[in-house]
Amino acid sequence: MKPCGVRLTAQPNRKSGSILNRYRQLYVRIAKVDSHWPEKEPSQGRKTYSMRLHGRNFAIAAAFLTIVGCSANKGQQSGKSGEVGMQSSRARETKVDARNEFGFAKISIREADNYEEGIVNAQGNQVVQASSSMLVNDITGQLALVQFERKFLFVPLDQGFFSSEDLESVDGFQCAEPYRCGFALVSVNDTHFYIDTNFQKAFDTDFEFAESFHHDRALVKNDGRYRIIDTQGKTVADLNYDQVNPQSTWCWQVTKIEEEKYRNGFVDLNGNLITELNYDYVGYYDSEVMRILVVRNERRGFLDEHAKVVIPVEFEYAEVFARGKARVMLNGRAYFINPDGMEVHE
Repeated sequence: MKPCGVRLTAQPNRKSGSILNRYRQLYVRIAKVDSHWPEKEPSQGRKTYSMRLHGRNFAIAAAFLTIVGCSANKGQQSGKSGEVGMQSSRARETKVDARNEFGFAKISIREADNYEEGIVNAQGNQVVQASSSMLVNDITGQLALVQFERKFLFVPLDQGFFSSEDLESVDGFQCAEPYRCGFALVSVNDTHFYIDTNFQKAFDTDFEFAESFHHDRALVKNDGRYRIIDTQGKTVADLNYDQVNPQSTWCWQVTKIEEEKYRNGFVDLNGNLITELNYDYVGYYDSEVMRILVVRNERRGFLDEHAKVVIPVEFEYAEVFARGKARVMLNGRAYFINPDGMEVHE
């Protein structure tokens, strides 16, 4: 995968003009505005903002902390491949997450009231300087997705050391999600689009709503029209429903609104109807237990990741799963069940 977002040489003060300029040119071309972000808003803590993507709210953690300079502290991080390490020296605590196949890992440093995140390599040396202005969202292979202050950046981890000043010097995306199926979903000025591994805008299309690809499919919306697209950007299916929402990676919830009544069902990756629109309420997919709470005619039950009934829709009352158990009521009797529908102790 070619680097996206920022590309610097092993010497932090020297920029690679070609890749960096491609990044800035893409930003200007998409945004059609000046390529610099607005004035930074100082803050002493992290704030959470909500962003609307493909019909659902996504919480986006945004760090607006003033940059606190820190040295690379090479050689002081612990942890080997596949391990989680932690060091503590009085008020300073350092944690290294499990390393990926290339030896890269997120590092967290806490000292008094200051918290920083960065990225280290297999030798324990920082390749992305730990900063209180940064959150490490994803490390896949040799590419990282980070949130630095108000922008999202893709950072190639095999290109040497990146300082906070390096990250601050380039523009970024308003929002970005990790690469999936060869594409990353990004946003600029509340417009969503995809970029490919060559850092080019894919499909030459902007979307009102979109989601990351999964199983070579993605849900998008333009001009009030929902549709499923493939990795060529071609329409797999038009979804003529009032609402469409993602559930598991294998299905989407579809909704028709008739006389203020919501009728819900599910379609598969090709837009084929899996279940009729006979559910009055559909909860969110719980990836931990792979279950979806549904309600039909005031009775509750659970579906699996393919929207198939796995726990009968027969309960007078049911809660979502928590720690592998859900509280239900049948014939006036309350008890707990596991994801297979078997009764378990409280």
